[in-house]
Amino acid sequence: MTTLNVNFDDAIEPQPLPKGKYPVQITAAEEKASGQNSKNPGSPMIVVTAGFTGPSPEEQNAPTVRHFISLPHDNDEAKSANFKVLLLKRFMHAFGLQASGNADIDVEQLCFDLVGREATLEVSLSEPNETGDVYNGLVIPRIPNEPVTGRGGKRG
Repeated sequence: MTTLNVNFDDAIEPQPLPKGKYPVQITAAEEKASGQNSKNPGSPMIVVTAGFTGPSPEEQNAPTVRHFISLPHDNDEAKSANFKVLLLKRFMHAFGLQASGNADIDVEQLCFDLVGREATLEVSLSEPNETGDVYNGLVIPRIPNEPVTGRGGKRG
């Protein structure tokens, strides 16, 4: 017979963090296809899971964050494909991966390379959904010296 000593009073519900800057680490990255309710069902993407690594009890108890990176595909308009590449470049830069020049990316290898990467990033807090739940999100910064023009020129 196995005996397990637990303190149920110490078991608390994970709570999202307030907006702010926090250290995070990628704990999983997986190549997936967008769902049937998306604008382009079946489109390629990377789904990243990141956990908070800061020392505070709030950070240690915060739920993980899922971040979705849409990848360019053959059916994208040029402007859309370019924007997806830019967002991928920003994400890779934020986590210390090289992203320059013309490259053939092995997405499975990229997912493998992302796991364990760390960064300190701004974290957002969603508005409550219909059941009152709120979620944290990663705010991926622009690359230093990246021009600020056109779409997204103002960030709030």
